[in-house]
Amino acid sequence: MNNPPWLEEPIATVARLGERLPHALLIQGPGGWGEERVANAIALDLMGLAPEGKAREIAHPDLRWIAPDGGIIRIDVIRTLIDFLMQTPQVAGRKIAVIEEADRMNVFAANALLKSLEEPPPESFIALATGTPERLPLTVRSRCQRVVIRPGSSEDVLAWLVESGVEADLAQAFMIEYGSAPYAILAAAQAGQQPLWPVLVEAVRSSAAANDVAQVNREEPLSDVVERWLRVVHWLVRQWPMASAKFGLDFAAELLEVRQAALLNTGLNRSMQLQRLALLWARLWRDLSMDPPRNIKLRKL
Repeated sequence: MNNPPWLEEPIATVARLGERLPHALLIQGPGGWGEERVANAIALDLMGLAPEGKAREIAHPDLRWIAPDGGIIRIDVIRTLIDFLMQTPQVAGRKIAVIEEADRMNVFAANALLKSLEEPPPESFIALATGTPERLPLTVRSRCQRVVIRPGSSEDVLAWLVESGVEADLAQAFMIEYGSAPYAILAAAQAGQQPLWPVLVEAVRSSAAANDVAQVNREEPLSDVVERWLRVVHWLVRQWPMASAKFGLDFAAELLEVRQAALLNTGLNRSMQLQRLALLWARLWRDLSMDPPRNIKLRKL
């Protein structure tokens, strides 16, 4: 499949650099918009391989692809990577390193990498891909040339998702829950994830369905579920101003509190928190004396 419209310019920008390619690129976007795909395209090109490949799955003597382990990139991983970059290229013209979700480096790993950015090994190239560049130390960011991915239109995203095999109604629901981030949506659909909205509707209609909210996508971290729920609330407020007082203030604050607690405490009881939020959600709808619509799409209610 060809690159989606929103990636054409970032990839073309790198291609235009040619021999002027810097020793380090920071590939940044809003998250879920193909940051790793751009890094993949660069790595394959530098290795002289077909653009359809997946660099992270290729065993190549001049490539290392680093991803978080347990949500963190630790210093020992970066030290091993630096040792690799110091070696002489065997096949490609340079040693190539891609750090996926580079913002997940802990402070020790980032400091270790900084030394290689300040004094890059000869014939080496590093690509840092991230959807949250602000989490990277300024010292790291300032030593990389930036390639910025800008979000595409909703029409382009929906067309690309459908072309990629995602059913249109599911794509539209996920575009609200995932902030239109196309690669996050595609990954969720391919993993068999279910949208929140249908179970949220049932939770309003029946208090017994509050448990269903806790059971949907059971392997998904609590913080991720709540973040999707927050996006639904923000969408409701934008499309339905009369809901802003209850959903935009009170309930959004509850969601934010739970999300923050979940990020800080992985032992938080996921089921209990989601059931509590579902009951509160249902009460707010009853206070409005209304039922939520059966479906949500990228249009006004």
